[in-house]
Amino acid sequence: MKIITIEEEAWKQLNSRINAIADYLKRLDDTSYDDLWLNNHEVCQYLHISEKTLWRMRTKGEITYSKIYGQYFYTIGAIKDVLNANAVQSSDEYVAELIAKGKSYIEKGRKLKSDKK
Repeated sequence: MKIITIEEEAWKQLNSRINAIADYLKRLDDTSYDDLWLNNHEVCQYLHISEKTLWRMRTKGEITYSKIYGQYFYTIGAIKDVLNANAVQSSDEYVAELIAKGKSYIEKGRKLKSDKK
């Protein structure tokens, strides 16, 4: 085994760079998907509801949406707000599970779309 010695100042610089890289990687993992837009079909699949139920939620003002050329879009943040507002037992685990399912569905969908090209 080799023993390598360095000056204290060099060690501090190296350590600060390693910490900066670690902080950067943590921020990448913490990327919020709240601003990700989903269409009617995707929201219905996530929540296991029909399009009619989603329509009722829209008309009652229970969920925030945007309409572009006749298509409705929702953010994951809006879905989380609805879940939290109507949750009997508000659980971060359930929301985390929803986000994980959403991520996998989106990644799967994007992979399928790129495979078709």
